[in-house]
Amino acid sequence: ECMNGGAPVTSKADIWSVGAILYYLTYGTPPIYWTSQPPPGIPPTRSASVQHVLYQCLQQNPYQRPYQYQLAQCPLTSNPVIV
Repeated sequence: ECMNGGAPVTSKADIWSVGAILYYLTYGTPPIYWTSQPPPGIPPTRSASVQHVLYQCLQQNPYQRPYQYQLAQCPLTSNPVIV
């Protein structure tokens, strides 16, 4: 969305970036950009909380992505396990 100039770039682009980084750290490959809803490509091999964050952050439509405060309140980020 930053490159195609369609919609104005907002902080929702940063949310997608967080999801892309988490996806890469989780699966070892970059996320595939898709044109369908719901987004495919999130293998169910990780915890439900990781899948939920990835699904929310990697929405193609920026208006469907969570705000920063919503992301901070989800179970994966609000109560992290320190190993």
